[in-house]
Amino acid sequence: MKVAALGLLRRRDRWFLQRRDPANPVLPGLWEFPGGKVEADETPLQTLAREWQEETGTELHSAQAWPVIEGPVRLCPFLVTVTGAPQTALGWGWFTAAELLHLPVPAANQPLILRLAGLSQGPEPRPLPAHLIV
Repeated sequence: MKVAALGLLRRRDRWFLQRRDPANPVLPGLWEFPGGKVEADETPLQTLAREWQEETGTELHSAQAWPVIEGPVRLCPFLVTVTGAPQTALGWGWFTAAELLHLPVPAANQPLILRLAGLSQGPEPRPLPAHLIV
């Protein structure tokens, strides 16, 4: 089973997500929390620290484990704080939990999005929020 660690960075009522490169052959153009695949010699927290640095150029200051989400990919989410502001060449943005429900995200992330929004099922798709930074 694939295992992935992801970081949930919150500022007030908004969550940081980045957009995968539309040219990436894996999940092109989808929005996701920074993180990545756990390698055989790593713990999820080690993966998160490595991936967070690679993807955002910031160091983790703290990481609090959240409940694991089982599915086709085992997601290990962490609520994080970081030193500095994320820097990425990818599209990125800060989204409320309600806005997250309308972003195109990997299917494995949908249960996490629903948990953040406090819902048991998702709403009908709507256009992307107008304040995206790309």
